[in-house]
Amino acid sequence: MKRTILVLMTTSFFIALPILAAAEAYHITPDSLLRHIQVLAADSLEGREVGEPGELMAAQYIRDVFTSAGLDPKGTGGNYFQPFSFIKRIDLGEKNRLVLNGEELQLHEEFLPLKHSASARFEFDEIVDVDYGIKTGDGHGAYNDYEGKEVEGKAVLIKRFAPSSEDNPHIDFDKFSSLTDKVNTAVAHKAAVVLFITPEDQDDTLNVITSSHVNPKDIPIIFLRRKALERLGLDLGRPALSSLDGETEIIKTRDTTRNVVGYIPAANDTTVIIGAHFDHLGWGTSTSLYRGPEKKIHPGADDNGSGCAALLELARYYSSVRDQLKYSVLFIGFTGEEAGILGSSYFARNMTIDSSKVRMMVNMDMIGRLKDQENGLAILGTGTCLEFKSYFDSLRYDDLKLTFKESGTGPSDHTAFYNRKIPVLYFFTGAHSDYHKPTDVPELIDFDGIAKVTEIIRDIVGHFDRYDGALTFQKTKDDGVGKRRSQFSVTLGIMPDYIAEVEGLRVDGVSLERPGERAGILEGDIIIRMGEFEIGDIYDYMNALGKFRKGDSVTVIVERNNETVSLPVLFK
Repeated sequence: MKRTILVLMTTSFFIALPILAAAEAYHITPDSLLRHIQVLAADSLEGREVGEPGELMAAQYIRDVFTSAGLDPKGTGGNYFQPFSFIKRIDLGEKNRLVLNGEELQLHEEFLPLKHSASARFEFDEIVDVDYGIKTGDGHGAYNDYEGKEVEGKAVLIKRFAPSSEDNPHIDFDKFSSLTDKVNTAVAHKAAVVLFITPEDQDDTLNVITSSHVNPKDIPIIFLRRKALERLGLDLGRPALSSLDGETEIIKTRDTTRNVVGYIPAANDTTVIIGAHFDHLGWGTSTSLYRGPEKKIHPGADDNGSGCAALLELARYYSSVRDQLKYSVLFIGFTGEEAGILGSSYFARNMTIDSSKVRMMVNMDMIGRLKDQENGLAILGTGTCLEFKSYFDSLRYDDLKLTFKESGTGPSDHTAFYNRKIPVLYFFTGAHSDYHKPTDVPELIDFDGIAKVTEIIRDIVGHFDRYDGALTFQKTKDDGVGKRRSQFSVTLGIMPDYIAEVEGLRVDGVSLERPGERAGILEGDIIIRMGEFEIGDIYDYMNALGKFRKGDSVTVIVERNNETVSLPVLFK
């Protein structure tokens, strides 16, 4: 077999890629998959966090493989890249200062404005201590730290955590002890500034919000570190605060990132999309499960070097057999999946092909640990298309166990296409103890397993390429399978829109036969209130959701086409 070798150079690595003769079918091997993962999970890429240099290097590498495979560029403006803007982080501006009891405090060391703080100038000669700042409701057994205290237009001092449950055995403080809940309670009482301190018997470390999916409140929100109280000689349990003067400045920093898009046109411009995300957690984001004392690179060999490697090899394979294809194929490396399926959501709304002619979407995310999984290979989305049923009912491999799930939703990129009413399939070999940790390394990848999974995906795509007739989308029930698990006892069954910059929570999709769908919540609705809880962003939504249990009912207020709609929800 004759091959010409093309050597490609990116920012920090070389790789040799074969250019195949047009009539020669490319052969996918464990070694070819290994080479891709070794590049993507290399320390030089520093974990491929979205917006960071290593993520750009990964995008350049994918572009170079697409180029060598002969794919047409199908990004923006005749390029392989499809750039888009996103909020990369929320930073502190230069104007943050705080004078407490006449003493200037040091930023970071002694005080810290929180990410959901307003940017504002303030001055007070009275600070009201509201203990833990908790109000559980009215009636028998209620608890209210604001009772008898006038806080409107004033600064309030609030302790983190919650009172002892031994003294209040009938109150579930877990539902009311989050910073989000306490801030919302202070806002509801018309407080003008919130100061948080840590009780004496608790750790003074604050796990601050690192996500950019947060909207600022209307008031400054500041954490006073214990060392500030100690330097001023104040009681740590009930510090006597007599004056407050300062300013907060919170800045949203935007950046540009990019999907990588390549295309193989066929006689029929109806298109199959094959995708995988290539970003990961860098040195560890808020979703890291690593708890070690030192920052470490999260290489993401399985998540999602494995799926991206399969994407690249399938691109090379289908390019070699392009003359045999009935339908066109689009290959896309998504970025920003770990930050909330940013890239796939952007592409699904801004397709560089005719969106009405997308036949199906195939997503590969974490397919590198086949030998470690008792359940073998999971194929999700088998219920999203009427024509899928008979095929998957009969699909068998003698040497591999297959697990089928009908749901078209989950914590990965296929959800963005399911929400656009496109049949989807999601391939996944299962979660493991190295998920979102620095130990997700190439040495633990089952390369024979990835090769097998890639062959199966090739067989399935090939079957539906030969299949005559349209593929009919259908909605599915959400069976909750995926990389992450919900922390709540109830759910609306909606998929949040992580790229919409709105006041509230925009709904990107609604799961079949869940409370949200039964109540009439629609894609595109913006949830602004759940019962007594105002919803300004996803953190308000999660805080409100945690208040409910199965059997509870609540009125959800949404904005829909410039109108306000009230919808009764029953959590089952």
